[in-house]
Amino acid sequence: MKFRHEQKFLIEYDTYARIRSSLKQCMTLDANSVEGLGYHIRSLYFDDMFESSLHEKLSGIVNRKKYRVRIYNYSQDTIKLEIKRKFNDYTNKVATTIQREEFERIYNADVSDLAFTDDSVKMSYYLEMRNNLLRPKVIVDYYREAFVLPYNEIRVTFDTQLSAAKPRMDIFSDRIHSVALPPCYSLILEVKYNNFLPSHIKTILERYDLTRLSVSKFLLCRDRIQ
Repeated sequence: MKFRHEQKFLIEYDTYARIRSSLKQCMTLDANSVEGLGYHIRSLYFDDMFESSLHEKLSGIVNRKKYRVRIYNYSQDTIKLEIKRKFNDYTNKVATTIQREEFERIYNADVSDLAFTDDSVKMSYYLEMRNNLLRPKVIVDYYREAFVLPYNEIRVTFDTQLSAAKPRMDIFSDRIHSVALPPCYSLILEVKYNNFLPSHIKTILERYDLTRLSVSKFLLCRDRIQ
């Protein structure tokens, strides 16, 4: 299982503008990002009957995982069924692509057709839903602007307009009522990479007194809709 580095920071807008200006000189804007806008991400997170994902994060368990469905720009063209594992500052994500009909069955915990799948992600969902009653818990919405480098899978992203909504099956609607998070969480910087981060990227980030984000979007949004 391959883990990669992941670091998250809360930043102010002026810091964002300076870092972004520097990154534009040495990184490439992700092909999915529209200049000045980025792209919309919606994740539907699941948790089991024990609220394992929630309590593991609250308890500071270093080895934990989350289950989610992710879409982009409200489109059903690409629907990802994902499992994200985290160990301290390291993450591993496995995903498979599903169709809308499959998603709707999974949302309703109708996973009988996954019983004999040879897809490891789908099988994990099947087992969790059958054994631990994995169910939808929260929708997390935000816009992401991403900068990339073609080696070490380096991605530096800026996430804005973070909001939360109660789970619903029609995640493709752009009219879901969501609740914005407080302004202090309005801009989140994420740095992800394999092996090592190049010195020139580290130098750009080290110019600023960045505040590490100790909680996840999942946790922030779960708390917001309680």
